[in-house]
Amino acid sequence: MKKNKIDTKHFIYAVCHLNVIAVRIKPEVTEMLITQLLFGETCQIIEKKNKYWFKIKSSVDETIGWIQSSQIQLISDHDYKRYGDDYALTLEVCQPTFNEDISKFLVIGSRLPLYDGISCTMPDGNYVYNGLAAPAGGLDYSTELFVKVARRYLYSPELNGGKSPFGMDALHFVHQVFRFFAVHLPNDISALQKMGEAIDFIEQAREGDIAFCSDDKGNIIHAGIIIGEKKVIHVNGRVRIDKIDHYGIFQKDLHKYTHKLRIIKRIFPSETV
Repeated sequence: MKKNKIDTKHFIYAVCHLNVIAVRIKPEVTEMLITQLLFGETCQIIEKKNKYWFKIKSSVDETIGWIQSSQIQLISDHDYKRYGDDYALTLEVCQPTFNEDISKFLVIGSRLPLYDGISCTMPDGNYVYNGLAAPAGGLDYSTELFVKVARRYLYSPELNGGKSPFGMDALHFVHQVFRFFAVHLPNDISALQKMGEAIDFIEQAREGDIAFCSDDKGNIIHAGIIIGEKKVIHVNGRVRIDKIDHYGIFQKDLHKYTHKLRIIKRIFPSETV
C-alpha cells in the first residue's frame, strides 16, 4: 500500500490517551512489539500508512515504530511541548484516573500531563488522580526509595517490548525504574553498558548499580539492578529477585546460573547516596 508523509501544516504530534498501547516494528497487528506507550506519553508522527497506522518517534526514549492511529489523540506542537515539560509519573501499580464521564486505569510509570497534585490535563479535559506520583524532576534519590520503586514491578510477567506491570522486558524494566529519578537511559543495551563507572568486584556493588550479562560470545544480552548484597532484581520469565555473584545470576528454583555476569556499572555517583 502507498505510504504518505505527514502534512506538516497539520498536527504532527500525539498523546496516548489509553492505558497502554503497542508500538510495533511494522504496521500490522501481528508484527513484533518493540515498545509501548503509556497513558500521557507523547510522540511525533513521522509517517502514515492508509488511515489506520502512524509511524511515530516516542518522546520518552526516541524509539521509532508503528501504532494504530485510533489509539492516540492528535495534539498541537504547543501542547506537545507543555505535556513534555510539565508532568508527573504515576507510582501506583494500577490506579484509576477519572472525570465525570470516564474512568481509566493507569499503570505505574504513566504520565500525568500538567498535573497539579489533584488532576492532569488531556486534550479531552481534566482527569482526577488520587494516587502517589513522582514529579517530572524526579524523586530525591536514596537507595531505600530506589529499591522500593523497583520492587513495585515484582511478578510482572516477561513480555518482549513490554513496559507495564502486565508485561515487561529486561531493558524496559531498568529504564522505567531509573526514570522515576529523572535518569533517562539509552534504549540500546550496548550504549547503556558504556555509561557510568565500572565496578570491579561484586562485593563492591551497591543498590542501584546495573549488572550486565553476556552470552558465550561476550555480547551483552541482559541487564538487572542490584538491590542488596549479592541480590539482583531483573526480568526472567517475570520480574524476580535472584542471587548474583562473580559468575552470574543464580536462580534458586532451577538450581543453576541463568545469566553470565559481564560487568557492573554505577549510574548514580557516590555523592548522591
